Amino acid sequence: MKQALPEARNQSVCSALAIDFTRDSEVLQVFPSGSLLSSQPGQWNGIHFSYYQHSPHEIPETISNQHLILVHLEIPTKAEQRLDTKFQEDQFQVGDILIVPAHTPHYARWDTEHRYLILSLDPTAFLSAVRSTESWNRAELLPHFATSDPLVHGIGLALKAELESHGLGGRLYIDSLSTTLFIHLLRHYTTQKPMLPAQEGGLPTYRLRQVIEYIDAYLDRDLTLAELAVVAQMSPNYFTQLFKQSTGFTPHQFVIQRRVE
Repeated sequence: MKQALPEARNQSVCSALAIDFTRDSEVLQVFPSGSLLSSQPGQWNGIHFSYYQHSPHEIPETISNQHLILVHLEIPTKAEQRLDTKFQEDQFQVGDILIVPAHTPHYARWDTEHRYLILSLDPTAFLSAVRSTESWNRAELLPHFATSDPLVHGIGLALKAELESHGLGGRLYIDSLSTTLFIHLLRHYTTQKPMLPAQEGGLPTYRLRQVIEYIDAYLDRDLTLAELAVVAQMSPNYFTQLFKQSTGFTPHQFVIQRRVE
């Protein structure tokens, strides 16, 4: 397939329908039946969740303000997809994902009823996760047609369960899931594959003690990963990895254990 000329691509972008996927009123322009379940705008820092079920359908060419991660569920489905200038026919299987970076023209048509999740990622939040690595150098999320990814599939189902439970796990749990998702996307679906800083020995003893004292002092609060990382004086991504090395638990698991005790 020939590569589209820049002028043709610019015309395609201009004619595409711009959608903010965190706003149900705008999503209805392309999915008239709406979502079965969705998070509220801004409910989770940097990530918005929607769950859809559709009969055979065709969506017009759209561009999104967010990075879109589609996670296919339950029913194998044949679909035609166009991402930017590339076209492909896919047979979506359970657990397959599709990645549509922000502002990338996208068209789709499928032939059977199916169910899927859409994780809409705030580009600014994604860049913040990228910049927290020492080897960051303008990494960009790349478009990907249907590909199997059990980790992203599992994170999507975990977010769905958390929304259905009305936030039983708390902010720290959501922060841990979103951090894991951002790091995974950075490592496997960007223009470069940066190496995260090597961790040896976990957190320094004094910083670990400060974090644990902070957790104990505010155990009744809905703690966030960001505030614990501030106590440790490092990025949330780096803190999560070092904390687990030091304690054997993720921050969320550790907080749950302290509450039980």
